[in-house]
Amino acid sequence: MNNNNNSICNKSVHKKNVQHPLLINFGENQDDDGFDEFILDTFRFVGGRRYHNVSSSKYFLPNDLTEMDRLEKQHYLFRHIWRNNFSAPVREKLSQKENHPCVLDVGCGPGTWVTDMAFEYPSAIFIGVDISPIFPSEQKKPDNATFLQNMLDGLPFEDDTFDFVYQRSLASAISEDQWKNDVIYELHRVTKPDGWIELMEPEFLFSKETDAPNCHKFSRALLGFLATLGINGFISSQLENILTSTKLFKNIHCEERSTPIGQWGGRLGEMMCNDYIESAEACKPALSQFIGISHEKFDSMLENIRMEINQNRLYYKTRRFYAQKA
Repeated sequence: MNNNNNSICNKSVHKKNVQHPLLINFGENQDDDGFDEFILDTFRFVGGRRYHNVSSSKYFLPNDLTEMDRLEKQHYLFRHIWRNNFSAPVREKLSQKENHPCVLDVGCGPGTWVTDMAFEYPSAIFIGVDISPIFPSEQKKPDNATFLQNMLDGLPFEDDTFDFVYQRSLASAISEDQWKNDVIYELHRVTKPDGWIELMEPEFLFSKETDAPNCHKFSRALLGFLATLGINGFISSQLENILTSTKLFKNIHCEERSTPIGQWGGRLGEMMCNDYIESAEACKPALSQFIGISHEKFDSMLENIRMEINQNRLYYKTRRFYAQKA
């Protein structure tokens, strides 16, 4: 795709405080002048894991290579479960070879959804934004995809910019007040009239305390920790009502998938269990302190959680919400 196509979306970026994304290839940049200073300014390190260094963000999971690998694998698990990368009725729009529709992924992480979609729809323009610059290098990303390190001060785009706005797995980073008063309104603002937004969020894995005490303990601890940040761990079940209450959208839909997790679900169930344990392990620095246990005891709890998941017929539930701008 030529540079003229990319300018269609880029021209809508506000000029103030906006730069092109920092596309990092860690292997190539380790000897660059100022690289160590950049690392120290951009990241912080806790318990051997790397995290963003944005004090105003509620997002508490790491952004190191281990977490990037987990998120990439999780993307393909979700794509398999849902048999697609999105549910909103925008496939025909994204396939247009003229007009070059614009798509935004909010909280794109390592950019796996963006790159996957950009290869599938080469005539569309894809932009991913995230607070952490953990994006694909220039050599690895499609020509019709770009990335920006930005989110906390609002999306750096003019009104009515995007045909499709996508956001996934940010329920543990956004407070209930932010959902109701900021986030949905900001997604609406940058979406074109009659364009679509889509949200995808998981539901917490719950079990009876008598059947899976460690799994129950972890879930309760995570909900309690999120509550201290003003985050509603059950927001997934409320997003449809929040979208409706804004009166900004029409054609609001909710779809749901329940996936067996653990050995009883076959290979997919085992992979979902691995993802759950890896995501729980990523919570260790924050939750072990919140619960008041050592990292070693937290690891032991995770081993017991894996056993309990495999001994019980549990499901991992995800929901997608999509709505058209009125």
